[in-house]
Amino acid sequence: MNKKLKRVLYGVGALFGVLLVTGCTASFCSPKDTASIMFAYDQGVVRYVEEGTEGAIQHETYPNLYYTTSAEYSPTLMSVYTQAQNDSIVQPVLDFFVQIDLRALDAMVEQYNKDFVEPITNEQVDYSFVNDELIYKLKDDGVTRYVHYGYVKFLGENDELWANWDKWSAELAIELGPENVPNMDFTNLYKRTMNNYVATTRSCISINGGAYGSYGPQGSQTEVNIEKKDWGYAWKTGPIEGLLVYPVAWLVDFFATSFGAGGWGQIGAILLVTLIVRGLLLLISFKSTSSQAKMQAIQPELAKIQAKYPNSKTNQYEKQRLTQEQMALYKKHKISMIAPFITMIIQFPIFIAVWGAMQGAAILSSDAIFGLKLSDSIGSTLIQFNNWHAWGTAFVLIILMIAAQIVATKLPQWMQKRKLKKLARLGKNPAQAAQNKQMKWISNIMLVVIIFMGFTLPAAMGVYWFAGALIMIAQTLIMDAVTKHKEKKQKEAKKGKKY
Repeated sequence: MNKKLKRVLYGVGALFGVLLVTGCTASFCSPKDTASIMFAYDQGVVRYVEEGTEGAIQHETYPNLYYTTSAEYSPTLMSVYTQAQNDSIVQPVLDFFVQIDLRALDAMVEQYNKDFVEPITNEQVDYSFVNDELIYKLKDDGVTRYVHYGYVKFLGENDELWANWDKWSAELAIELGPENVPNMDFTNLYKRTMNNYVATTRSCISINGGAYGSYGPQGSQTEVNIEKKDWGYAWKTGPIEGLLVYPVAWLVDFFATSFGAGGWGQIGAILLVTLIVRGLLLLISFKSTSSQAKMQAIQPELAKIQAKYPNSKTNQYEKQRLTQEQMALYKKHKISMIAPFITMIIQFPIFIAVWGAMQGAAILSSDAIFGLKLSDSIGSTLIQFNNWHAWGTAFVLIILMIAAQIVATKLPQWMQKRKLKKLARLGKNPAQAAQNKQMKWISNIMLVVIIFMGFTLPAAMGVYWFAGALIMIAQTLIMDAVTKHKEKKQKEAKKGKKY
């Protein structure tokens, strides 16, 4: 096969692996989580205000409640209107969305009364009650904290998304006339827009439940109430999610909460989880790592054997003899050639689990470090220039991650090259040179894939990968030092026997 074609296939295979990994874990977001996030993006065209506000309309059902209406209250809806106009799609009247919001309020009050022993009367529903209990929970400084009962606008019976919205839309088609409500094209456009907003959201693993993240149009983002997830829920989501993803996310949540969150608490949690995961991987891959260290140590002996058979690439006898002597050398030093592949197979699900946990842990979507939320994608942050603090942090993170990964990947090769320089080569082995060149290409392709993946990762995974690369560097240096120490002792022991 052509060498260039081989390289292309390696690259395509690696990229396919990346795409496969990104879709390997299911989302933990429940229908209620999704509906809550949707409401953060479209809180409606109705705003509930205090009595006496200019242009306020008194509510027919709740006499102490007043509201105003405007399409501009919903930037999401405005963008849908603009897109519909560009696509020549007939737009519904504003009153349709007003009536949807008024029905949503009735559903919120109904849900509130189901949740509390003492139901609230129509007269008790006022500006304060709606904004503080139904739609928002407010912080002490009055800043919006998270959407509360707004999810019922998009979630109906049996936790079916869009059930209420579709039911009310059908009712309004009769009340307002079919020409005044969304036609099929507009409905599909609106739903597609809303679904796209929540499609990439995976930060829904919470061990306590509560307010997490920051969702909604720029300038009016709110935290969203995410439901508590337990291990049983995780197992229902999938076997990898139950066995691996949830435990890692649980640790991240537990440590971040214990450290006080606030951004640095999440960083501390990621670093501690990295140490735990890497420690487990070290136990699993100890034999493989030991074999790699021994492989580096025997490079001078291996080079001598390879130099004895310079024509092994074309001469079948030399090729056979080279293989036999290499295997004898591996056996002498107890080097396993299969161990690295077995270790890789075992490590792959753990890598997927960590990826899924870093995407899914709700605690990582809260707070920010130097303007960057740890749940945000590094790549998407870098292509947006609306938050320079976040952009600068993402840029520094990706540079650190790439630099650390390059050193971690290349360090064993650099150390091996240094050792071979000390050896007077008896000749050049074309077969080994070709093999080394091929391995170098595979290593470089994998490095490029890792860098590409870095841009698609959430910032939390970037921190994990950076810390993991530093651990790999330290592990390589330590194993090299241990190997040298053993070699020195063996040489001293041999000298002692001579005398």
